[in-house]
Amino acid sequence: MALNLVRNSKVFFTTNLDTAANGYKVKSTGFTATNTFEIQVLDGFSFSQNTNSDKVTIAEAGVAPTRGERAFNTSLAPVDFSFSTYIRPFNSGTAITAEESVLWNALFSDQDISATNTVSVGGTLTGVSYSFLNGAGTVSIAGTGLTAVGVSVGDTVVITGLTGAPTSDLQFLNAAAKVTAVSGTTITAELSNPKAGTITGITYGTIKLFKSGWAPAGGTAYSVVTSGGSNKNQLQKFGMIFLVDQVAYAVDNAALNQAVIDFGLDAIATAAWTGQATQLRQIATSSTAVGGAFGGGTLTGNFNAKNTAASYITNKLSTVGLSLVNSLVDNTGTTVAANGTAYTLALTGGSITISNNINFITPANLGTVNLPITYYTGTRSITGTIDAYLKTGTGVGGTGQLLADMLAAASVTIEPMFSLQLAIGGSANATKVVLDLPAVTIGVPTVNVQQVVSTAINFTGQGFVPSATANANVYDLTQTNDIAIRYYA
Repeated sequence: MALNLVRNSKVFFTTNLDTAANGYKVKSTGFTATNTFEIQVLDGFSFSQNTNSDKVTIAEAGVAPTRGERAFNTSLAPVDFSFSTYIRPFNSGTAITAEESVLWNALFSDQDISATNTVSVGGTLTGVSYSFLNGAGTVSIAGTGLTAVGVSVGDTVVITGLTGAPTSDLQFLNAAAKVTAVSGTTITAELSNPKAGTITGITYGTIKLFKSGWAPAGGTAYSVVTSGGSNKNQLQKFGMIFLVDQVAYAVDNAALNQAVIDFGLDAIATAAWTGQATQLRQIATSSTAVGGAFGGGTLTGNFNAKNTAASYITNKLSTVGLSLVNSLVDNTGTTVAANGTAYTLALTGGSITISNNINFITPANLGTVNLPITYYTGTRSITGTIDAYLKTGTGVGGTGQLLADMLAAASVTIEPMFSLQLAIGGSANATKVVLDLPAVTIGVPTVNVQQVVSTAINFTGQGFVPSATANANVYDLTQTNDIAIRYYA
């Protein structure tokens, strides 16, 4: 009998599933580099499945009462798994990639990252135009004999291959969009996060439409994952394989529930992932059996191996941008902070949590141990906290000014709207990860009195409808433009 050591452990994400009426179980063979991915994880990962039980007790009077009890196993709880990964962008020479790209995609999309979900726009292109009207931004790709085989009206896609003027418009053009028309002359898509204005000087190369959530939208400039296609009852089907020394466990019919990014200043940038699944199984108990479980007697070549060359990002270099989308007014109707006011925040810590609020469903038949059968997504929740020192004085747009403006408007403004940009690794650096939240509501910053007075700013990311009219932007529950995450390397 041998002890299993965590230092010899490996974790794999796989879409190699039995999709028949079998609960989307992880297969025992057929693993390849296109369906199975090694994920480098930190110490402290876990996976478990608990049993739910009922106890029957009685209470009776008399000199010799019966005092026993009976216990019945009624159901298995969903599998809980959690692990943390470093955030590591990598430039492959043709695109920006990351090991955790499959995790981001599973958190936001029901489509997997594959060639079948990548559609090239064929035909003779004659032009690309952008228009903004009534809160909607539309990209029209015109040409002769255009084809986009595999894309239908209503599909959510990420557009790639477009460049605007100025180059900052790149993130608007190459963003999640809903296809509204596919014809022989024009392909039209409505952006989920449009720009309230005109994007001019649009140029184009090879245009592709990605149906998955993760896409190399900017080629070697950046890759992006967005919440644009996340309004689904169920997200991407996948499984996990936890190889603990010489024992392998499979997690079937898994779903990612939450990702948490922590901004500890003395740490390397990480994301903590948690999810649930229907079943946990042991699939191999020796190194030979583990190799056989991966379809070839050896692990080599049957999965996409870990990337040890990708760069690490330190949180110490991270920057925060916070600016008003709609003006703030006080109880006299006076504007205390105008639309576009920017606040300078020197980050000292914080975190952001993205959650799908998944709910697994288990039947309740008598006389059997019931198993979870499926799940459904709940509210998409994006919340976070930014910690910074409280700076007052003559500086414009500091945390002290933000606190003063929010206090002045607190009794009047129901839904203050800000845009928030978190650049993990620093906005001026080539290797970074940028989180764009175009519409967040914040509360009055809290003050923590210590040797150096600090403040905590709590925020909630939401969908919104932009307007070309000042202060007419509105939150909208139906929108899916809560967040976009861009990887640069």
